[in-house]
Amino acid sequence: MNPKDFQDWQREKAKELFTFSHKLLETAKEIGDHHLAEVEYSMKNAMATAKSAAKNDLSKLKDLQEEATKEAAKRAATYQKKVKSLLKDLGENAADETEKHLEKVRHSLVSWLEDAESKMPSHADKLSKVVHEMSTTGQQMFQEGRRIVNQVADSAEKNLDELVKKASSGKKSKAASKESTDSPE
Repeated sequence: MNPKDFQDWQREKAKELFTFSHKLLETAKEIGDHHLAEVEYSMKNAMATAKSAAKNDLSKLKDLQEEATKEAAKRAATYQKKVKSLLKDLGENAADETEKHLEKVRHSLVSWLEDAESKMPSHADKLSKVVHEMSTTGQQMFQEGRRIVNQVADSAEKNLDELVKKASSGKKSKAASKESTDSPE
């Protein structure tokens, strides 16, 4: 890579890093906004609970707690999906940019080797083939690693969703069994 191309590439890379840092800030802001909404909801719910407790209205307090528990489970699932979506998009963008830069480096290396072949001794073509194969294998490994990471993340999300479903259905069945034992027959 000649010095002018290298400077252009560095300038382009700096612009991309600057853009990526802005994406990171925007993602952090969106996550912060979601978190703030959850905190505001929790504060509103706490105020309603405190008012009911102050009035000694136990039935309303119990209803508020049950409603808050159900709503919290729904909101947690929504929050999790929003944050996961933001982070997945961010990760995909970062991986795409990394892959693009790796391809440029690989191309530059191959160009250098082709240029150097004419200046090297007779076995230079073998060295060139080895380096070319290594760079191609590295690129394939990066892509495979990216696929595996996405697969593991999706699997972890499914497991977490199943765990949340089991936990919420377990609470429902406990509440139903408690109601059946509390009611006189």
